[in-house]
Amino acid sequence: MNGRAVFSSGLLFLHLAAFAQQEVDPVAAALCARRPDRPTELLYFQCSKGIYETGEDLWFKAYQLDRHSLGLSDASRTLYLRIVDSRDSVVWQRKYPIGQGIAEGHAYLDEKLPAGDYFLKGYTRGAVFGDDSLGQIPMRKIRVVERIAEAPDRVADRDSALRFETFPEGGHLVAGIPSRLAFKATDGRGVPVEVAGTLYEADEPLCAIRSEHDGMGSVWIRPVHGRAYEVRLNDGRRYPLSGIRDEGVTLRLSHRTDRELGFGISRSAGLPDRPVYLVGRMRGRVCCIARGLLKENLEMKIPLEHFPYQGIAEFTLLDHAMRPLCERLVYLHPERKLHIRLEPDKTRYGTREEATIRIRVTDSCGNPVRAHLGLSVYDCAYDNAEDAVDIDSYCYLASQIRGRIHNPAYYFDERNDDRAEALDLLLLTQGWRDYVWELRASVHGGRPFLTDELTGIQTVRDKNKGDAEQLIRISGADGRSSYVWTDSLGRFSVGPELLETLRGGYIYLKPMLSEKFRPKIDADDPFLAIDSLPGARAAWYPFVGLRGTQRDGALDGPVVSPDSSILVEGVAVVAQGDRMRRDKFMGRLDSLAEMSMGGAWVCTCPPGYLNDYLPGYTHHIYHTQTYNGERLRPKRGKHYRMIKYEARDGGVFVADTKEITYEGPAYSDEELLAMNGILRVEGYYGERRFYRPDSVDMLSSLPDARNTLLWDPAVVTDQRGEAEVRFVCSDLPTSFAAVAEGVDGAGLLGRGRCGFRVVRSKRR
Repeated sequence: MNGRAVFSSGLLFLHLAAFAQQEVDPVAAALCARRPDRPTELLYFQCSKGIYETGEDLWFKAYQLDRHSLGLSDASRTLYLRIVDSRDSVVWQRKYPIGQGIAEGHAYLDEKLPAGDYFLKGYTRGAVFGDDSLGQIPMRKIRVVERIAEAPDRVADRDSALRFETFPEGGHLVAGIPSRLAFKATDGRGVPVEVAGTLYEADEPLCAIRSEHDGMGSVWIRPVHGRAYEVRLNDGRRYPLSGIRDEGVTLRLSHRTDRELGFGISRSAGLPDRPVYLVGRMRGRVCCIARGLLKENLEMKIPLEHFPYQGIAEFTLLDHAMRPLCERLVYLHPERKLHIRLEPDKTRYGTREEATIRIRVTDSCGNPVRAHLGLSVYDCAYDNAEDAVDIDSYCYLASQIRGRIHNPAYYFDERNDDRAEALDLLLLTQGWRDYVWELRASVHGGRPFLTDELTGIQTVRDKNKGDAEQLIRISGADGRSSYVWTDSLGRFSVGPELLETLRGGYIYLKPMLSEKFRPKIDADDPFLAIDSLPGARAAWYPFVGLRGTQRDGALDGPVVSPDSSILVEGVAVVAQGDRMRRDKFMGRLDSLAEMSMGGAWVCTCPPGYLNDYLPGYTHHIYHTQTYNGERLRPKRGKHYRMIKYEARDGGVFVADTKEITYEGPAYSDEELLAMNGILRVEGYYGERRFYRPDSVDMLSSLPDARNTLLWDPAVVTDQRGEAEVRFVCSDLPTSFAAVAEGVDGAGLLGRGRCGFRVVRSKRR
């Protein structure tokens, strides 16, 4: 090889002095100084199961990862979560705090939701940019059914359409240069179709072709100038090869070992010698650069030590003017992952028996790893066979390339001996880009459009207030409060630390100004900003062809009440059709109105008069607005007297008296807020612990219909890489799955699964 140099981005500038007079200096310096201007974070959602019934809580854990290293990232502090249906209509949206790269919580799936597919969509300051027209919105698919026992298996309709595409390795076929030609066949819905046929040169057969995995395959071809080429499938369909160049440059992966990659670079005989640069990047960051002088053929060797992580590496061949010539994607280091092993202490348990699962996490060398895991134990009937995503396939693959991927989990299942070859075919076809990458002109503006804070503005209509800073009281749903200052323009910001302190649903903002200034508070709504995102973004969610699923036995057992409501967690059904009230953290404003908002109160003057309850009945019996006695809370069901005064003829007279039975605030939430000049906005959604029955619960004669036995989003292994969890089985005699996913915080991801059976046992 002529004039080859290889160096990592970390060592690059140590080498610049040695190449002071060569063209590698500006090229290498520009490449390594360039920072990714696409989103800097990647979100992955782990859910407690794949299928939910209406009226259930959906438990989730969100991993916020650095997009380059896939280590946990704490750059963003607020998760904006939406659940949308297949038409992108919002059915749920809330905000959740992110701490040390992890967000966890739950959402309520309304009883009236239509059955179908829904998506969790996540937005953070660092994961989604407003002007990123090519990026994907982080999402996770779930299926919602009315009742699991009545949910039909779904089988896709057959589609006779066929789409056959060819993809030359590196980008183009060039006359006279041997190249690998990959192909892919799908139906009209994008489902892979297995094909076979023959590649022809003019009317002479060259070689047979046959798909090797999911409709994908490849052949070698050395096109001849002026000759026509065509693929003829066995069913009679014909597909001519187009775009064969008379001259140019090709790039191919010539060999790979555990220590290096070899790339063969060839040019047409009529082109001049030229310097070229092979740039290796992973998830947007330059890892290494190789320089060589391309005569007719050139071999470049790339040491794999410069790529520290598992994932897709992009190798782009540039000329001396930094114009991309060819590109090849290669998957590296599939062994660098977490190995998560789950072992139940028994394979069969009785109903209501205590179970134990032991967890062990190691790296690829068998060393123990401290890992942060989410663990779910659920009825196998709630497995969603249509969702092909797990933490490995989503973070390493599906989030990195364009287009929908069929069954990405296949490429990470060690039981599939051909997974490496199949993954290379995927990158040759679906990962083929035709030089989308461009050094100078980026399609990303690199501008976040969300904030972690609650922001807004307070305006006053009294010019005497001027442009002075103003104080605002911030209250939570439980009455806790704090204060923030506005700037001279009235802008204010409530940071994530305070939002988390006041977590529980709504946040109440009250101006600390006299009414004579007529203050008014407006808060920015981040979900309106999310609505303004460009609608042309492709939803490239992976898929599995629908083939129908076989349920594991009958879903038997006394699991529902007569009106079909599940009898768990102490939820009482008031009447058929009434909505179960869950997580209603601030349904009324009683306590906050009485304690913090100048609501109804009772004076200590015998016999205790009710004040500030109905309009006009606003003063206590001695008609003093500076009452300094104790203000008591009115009690529901207790009788109180009220007095209304009016001023006339220079005095104050009793205009009316009333005696009422107090039944709570007389005003609606909105009226109380308006009366007190308070703005109510959504803060961080309240947290609640997953229900885990204790020994007393297990003695109840009521049926225990829990289909999710355990959801623990915060399992942390010890220094030996081990953890142990215990839970109690329900009354469902069926097969259960235990699934753990997680991270080590430094870039290793992994998933583990085990199963066990619950059988009927006699009640003690």
